[in-house]
Amino acid sequence: MQIWDTARIREWDRYTISHEPITSLDLMERAATVCFEWLLKHHYSDRPIAVFCGKGNNGGDGLALGRLLAENQQPVQVYVLETGHKGTTDFQENLTRLYGTRATLHFLSSPDRLPVFEIG
Repeated sequence: MQIWDTARIREWDRYTISHEPITSLDLMERAATVCFEWLLKHHYSDRPIAVFCGKGNNGGDGLALGRLLAENQQPVQVYVLETGHKGTTDFQENLTRLYGTRATLHFLSSPDRLPVFEIG
């Protein structure tokens, strides 16, 4: 598996948007859908899921994933890391879409507000 830095991801996003007839918002939806399908395929549909998001476009991907999970009756907690700015336009659009679901949304403004998860 390759893990790319932000610059490389942005480069691939720009390439895809300019070479396919797709908007950045639709590209987010595509990424969220593939991730959602992977979770279903690997039997995560019976487990609660937590999604952590910044306020950039990758955070927008996470919000879209949270929405897809909630729309499919999956228990999902979505955590948005507060950074002092509103977020990208696509992030804001996905946040608006998430509000209409059963997802539980949390805004984290400091490290002491991070949730503790028990594994087991």
